[in-house]
Amino acid sequence: MNNLEASPVAITSPSPGELHAHLSAYDSIELLAVGGMGAVYKARQISLDRTVAIKVLTHTCAASMQFRQIFKCEAQVMAKLNHPNLVSIYDYGEVNGMLYIVMQFVEGRSLHEAANGRAVAQNESATLISKTCKALEHAHSAGILHRDIKPANILIDSKLTPVVVDFGLAHHAHESTMKGETVFGTPGYTAPEVLVPPYSADQRADVFSLGVLFHQLLTGQLPQTPYLPPSRLAPVDQRYDAIVMRAIHPTRAMRYSSCEAMACDLDKILSGKELTASPLLLTPAVHPQLARSTQPKLASIPSQTATRITPINRHISGTPAHRSQHSSALPSLTNHNTSNAKSMVVVLAACITLAMAVIALLISSGNQEGQAPVATGGLPSSSSATPSAPNGR
Repeated sequence: MNNLEASPVAITSPSPGELHAHLSAYDSIELLAVGGMGAVYKARQISLDRTVAIKVLTHTCAASMQFRQIFKCEAQVMAKLNHPNLVSIYDYGEVNGMLYIVMQFVEGRSLHEAANGRAVAQNESATLISKTCKALEHAHSAGILHRDIKPANILIDSKLTPVVVDFGLAHHAHESTMKGETVFGTPGYTAPEVLVPPYSADQRADVFSLGVLFHQLLTGQLPQTPYLPPSRLAPVDQRYDAIVMRAIHPTRAMRYSSCEAMACDLDKILSGKELTASPLLLTPAVHPQLARSTQPKLASIPSQTATRITPINRHISGTPAHRSQHSSALPSLTNHNTSNAKSMVVVLAACITLAMAVIALLISSGNQEGQAPVATGGLPSSSSATPSAPNGR
């Protein structure tokens, strides 16, 4: 059974007062968000005087043994991991049938919000993905697959550091989904082998999701069918095309064998090194797990100005509120040009064009008076102005 697009259900969650009655070790409780499976609260741990995030399984999901098991699995998985780019867990328990997880409270916002549905500067995107790759490599080394990497599940803290959250769909690497078992995931980000028999997945499923996410950050949109590499959609270094196309190849044997290998190639580009010579692994134009494009022609795709993610002062919890997020609108960011050099070239070209027009006007005026055009020390000649034009390209 595929549950990538679950039908909406009535969601209820404890009020802050009700939660405090169950968890008296915490006060200043504030409801932050309610998602399809859990409610997230901001609270103060009284004994240590620190701010924490408390995630509670909603009343609706608490009635399901399957969701209770998923919630418990999330806590157990998080407890095994210790990495600066993975959210930390402090406690897990059950009170009067209410399951809860106490975890690190991250100051910032989700990447889903921060990207604002637009392209992010290419080197900033590469840095975020590289750090996320290393975080997931740590999880993979512990035998844990995330299986739901997407912008909403990556938080950006006040120092613009990515923190991977929501291990609710995590799986042990040696386990396979059984026939008839519900398959969870997010449309567009989930690797094709997760969705078709025998429903097997390894670390390359997370590599696929990272590739989709990287494409989205570089271009402001999910990969489409027919597939176009990032550099065809935005001003992007073509070396990043090779990384994206290898990561999202529908045949997992053609992908990076690990998140560490993908991070290594990203770091090479970021440090000014060349990638190891290898044939470009093209992604087929018709990809079984890429979104269908309603405007497949390149000419119909509007150009985008890349943005930089800026830190903000507000707080968010250690886990996002929603699982479905690939089409939502987001807060604004600070604009920047992808290449300042290109802007200066355009200005220079405009100045040269204006100068040539003035010269042409003077020459025309001189000819009308029956005099030959003469270059003087106070005016550049037309021959001296013309060669500058190619520099404006």
